[in-house]
Amino acid sequence: MWKAAIVGLDENKIGHIRACLEQTGLVGSIVEWNVPKWPEPQTPPKGTLPDVILLGLEGNAESSLSFAADLRKSNPSLRILACSPDPPPDSKLLLAAMRSGVQEILAAPLTTSAVQEALTRFQDGHPTAGRTGLDKLILVMGSKGGVGTSTVAVNLAVQLMQVTERRVALLDLARPVGHVGLLLDLAPRFTIRDAAENIERLDSHFLSGLMTRHKSGLEILAGVSQTEEWHQILPFSLPGIINVVQNSYDYVVMDYGSVYSMEWLSALVLQQARTVLLIAEPNVPSLWTLERHVAALSSLWGGKDRIRIVINRWDRGDEEALKGLEKKIQCPIFARLPNDFPQVSEAVNLGTPLNRNHNNPLVTRFRMLAAQLAGPGGTVAQPSKDRGGLFSFFQDKVKPSNGNHFRNRN
Repeated sequence: MWKAAIVGLDENKIGHIRACLEQTGLVGSIVEWNVPKWPEPQTPPKGTLPDVILLGLEGNAESSLSFAADLRKSNPSLRILACSPDPPPDSKLLLAAMRSGVQEILAAPLTTSAVQEALTRFQDGHPTAGRTGLDKLILVMGSKGGVGTSTVAVNLAVQLMQVTERRVALLDLARPVGHVGLLLDLAPRFTIRDAAENIERLDSHFLSGLMTRHKSGLEILAGVSQTEEWHQILPFSLPGIINVVQNSYDYVVMDYGSVYSMEWLSALVLQQARTVLLIAEPNVPSLWTLERHVAALSSLWGGKDRIRIVINRWDRGDEEALKGLEKKIQCPIFARLPNDFPQVSEAVNLGTPLNRNHNNPLVTRFRMLAAQLAGPGGTVAQPSKDRGGLFSFFQDKVKPSNGNHFRNRN
């Protein structure tokens, strides 16, 4: 992750500049500096120098460029971007900037894509910089509606926060409407739509004002409550939103629902999701649809490495059929969440996470799932080829069923 400094920019533009930097997903921390007045000595501020400087050339450009030259002398590996007040930059200004050690000048108005492209070019020379530590997104997707996707997302996020004792954000992108707020008995003032409509100034500070905090400590960015609101949320805004959220939290869980377009999914999955939990029930329609989700995601990624299949409302009698599914799709089942309709129904209707004692099988499974996904140092654990590990004791007790493998779930 880059450390960045904003230098010599108008105060009215700093918020937008911070938003552009954070939305690239390449900048981890940002400080703001003032340029000393010319001709005072151009000494860098005390402390560790950042990796990247975004330098404003408004007003006294000579003073700003002199400051940039002194910064490069103290740290030759420093990367300096300059923001020109005019589109395109004046040729004399370009020459003076190059002589001062500025590597690139971006024309006004500054955009996230322009900053990201410049930082990516810098990154090519710094292989250790970039997205390290930013791949925190766990996307929860249902094979179809009604399989418990939102319930899994909510309880996974709560358990992830409790297991790791770190900051966890839960984003609700389910369509046509989001249910995370209802499942946590919250009345959010802001939703994902507010983040998308304010993408030009969305940074970590602005984001904090959009989040709703649950008493458990979990923070959510709520989904829309009206179906027509999705027409006002454009796919291009999602990468910037998620980068800012990842920059602000240790783990990010997203309830993606089961309705999507390839345009939306490509923007999220290809670029940002470190893993996708595919939620399915052990019944024919759900597993039939699951096969097609696995095929679609595999084609996007060129493999199944980031796919994790979770069977919700699992029963031992379903195991024989699930073994056949694993063989057919060549993708192991990552976790099995036991069927406990009374407990889940009660929690949903009360608007609370599952919170029974630690000896409760379903709560225990969620806690174990969270521990697996957090992994050592925050890495995602790989599914076992022989279905061992945290969930293996279930399979050890399975007895083949001679009846219908798929039972009705209440």
